Amino acid sequence: MPRYCAVKACRNRGGAASRQDNKRISFYPFPLHDKPRLQKWVANMKREGWIPSRHQYLCSEHFTEDCFDIRWGIRYLKNTAIPSIFPSVEDVYVL
Repeated sequence: MPRYCAVKACRNRGGAASRQDNKRISFYPFPLHDKPRLQKWVANMKREGWIPSRHQYLCSEHFTEDCFDIRWGIRYLKNTAIPSIFPSVEDVYVL
């Protein structure tokens, strides 16, 4: 089943890992069982009142490099990672 990024202006989609513009794009589920961290994710997305489901994801484009660990050549999202890279409100309306 394809995965889609839950950020409104983001058009990244693919399987568990995808290549777009020679970048490796990966998708990560929302931390539904870590309420304080989940609140930070949603607040940074600026989607107040929106509640993600277990079938929604954010793509790797919304995390800084220090949010990842690399083990055995595989990139893992740290369990403390908070997404912080999002398009500005103006960029959303231009699309």
